[in-house]
Amino acid sequence: MPENSNNEIKNFLDGKYSPKGQEMWNKWYDRTDDFFDNMEVIQSDRSKLKKELQHIKNTNKVIALQYKNWAIAASLVFLLGLSLFFYQTSTNIESKQITVKLGEHAQIKLSDGTQIWLNAGSVLKYPKEFKGDTREVYLSGEAFFDVTKDKKHPFIIHTNKMDTKVLGTSFNVQAYPDQITQEVSVLTGRVNVKSTVTEENVYVTPGQKAVFKSRDNKLHAFKDIPLSTISLWRKNIMVFEETPLPEVVATINRNYNVAIEIKNKNLNALKISAYFKELPADQVIGLVCNIINANYKIDSGVYKIE
Repeated sequence: MPENSNNEIKNFLDGKYSPKGQEMWNKWYDRTDDFFDNMEVIQSDRSKLKKELQHIKNTNKVIALQYKNWAIAASLVFLLGLSLFFYQTSTNIESKQITVKLGEHAQIKLSDGTQIWLNAGSVLKYPKEFKGDTREVYLSGEAFFDVTKDKKHPFIIHTNKMDTKVLGTSFNVQAYPDQITQEVSVLTGRVNVKSTVTEENVYVTPGQKAVFKSRDNKLHAFKDIPLSTISLWRKNIMVFEETPLPEVVATINRNYNVAIEIKNKNLNALKISAYFKELPADQVIGLVCNIINANYKIDSGVYKIE
């Protein structure tokens, strides 16, 4: 039983506001009788504890449970009872995962009607059906979201550096783990972006984007982003704006499923601004080499930039 879950319920029983603790407790105490009837381990205070728990149900005064008996309850609940609750919860909430191969795109529709377009090399984890107060998914890579509006159930996208929270809007999230930046660009509606590293958060509206930079662990906001440039990857268009060469190469690798190696490490410090539309891989690599005044050769199927 995770210690954080223990603390959530304990805080709730101590009278501290804890939505998660309240939800866990409510779901558990509805089946208290079943828990005690099926217990194989009997403790001396079991009868008294059961009466107090029943009193809590009848009066709805959760904080009436004495601390000593709370300790006993916690021991019983977390060591014996709640393990079954979490097993049932995990089996009731069926999760799914979609992994997009290099050089490919994918589109899916979630149970709430939300539509998601996934870029190459992306992974999305999501529940088969949304339950509870929020709609939450996990993304590694890049995706464009068209979220079905639901004011009572916020939609949250978790990446390894950011949490993006919306009620219903359309926006692009770029969060490849091998890049030094992650960003959210908004096409319609209003989006809240929070750094999971520093707890900073900003609101982003159409024509704006939030960028988390790993080098300084800062969340930056930018405006005047042309709406027509958001999620151009869905049209097989690559746009680079002062992008470091290693990130350019990584993007080309993902989009074309090719292998590119920068042999001249001095080139890694260069940045590129360019626009490539539906060109074959060798032409894109050739144009990049022209921009940085370099050459490439193919060796055993690998493009090597020198």
